[in-house]
Amino acid sequence: MADSRCHRFVRQPPAPAERGFTLIELMVVIVVVGILTTIAIPSFLNQAARAKQARALKYIGTVNRAQQAFFVEHARFATSTDELGLTDHHAPPDYTYTVTAGGGRPEIVRTQATPINPALRGYAGVVFATVDLSGQARLGTVICQGETADVPSPTPIAVGEEVQIANCNTL
Repeated sequence: MADSRCHRFVRQPPAPAERGFTLIELMVVIVVVGILTTIAIPSFLNQAARAKQARALKYIGTVNRAQQAFFVEHARFATSTDELGLTDHHAPPDYTYTVTAGGGRPEIVRTQATPINPALRGYAGVVFATVDLSGQARLGTVICQGETADVPSPTPIAVGEEVQIANCNTL
């Protein structure tokens, strides 16, 4: 008797073709990533500079408010941030800060933020005290913004009962 076994042939699926990327495809991806990077990096650096400037602006505002409180308590302005109770570790590191008290009328104090990086803007805060017709002291404050790598030098000028600020691009 002949062998009656049936042989079934199981068809094997075809072997998958080797897949990969061609050199042209890789070059296109690299060019696209390069173009995106060229667009994104300047925008990122601009945002980083704006954040540093915002920190300096906030610090100048803090010093101005502290000067106002100091004047109310001591009838004079502080001559340093240490006298205000603001130590160096409070100050943002991308700027150097100077406090200059000026006498005369109106009595003023100026705080300047000088950028270490010339790509950043400089800032100056001014707090001034005047006396109105009734003899009451009035405090005023202003923050000025300079151009890139420039620190403004605002000058308060008394005009009657009002104070005008010269040399200041106010915010």
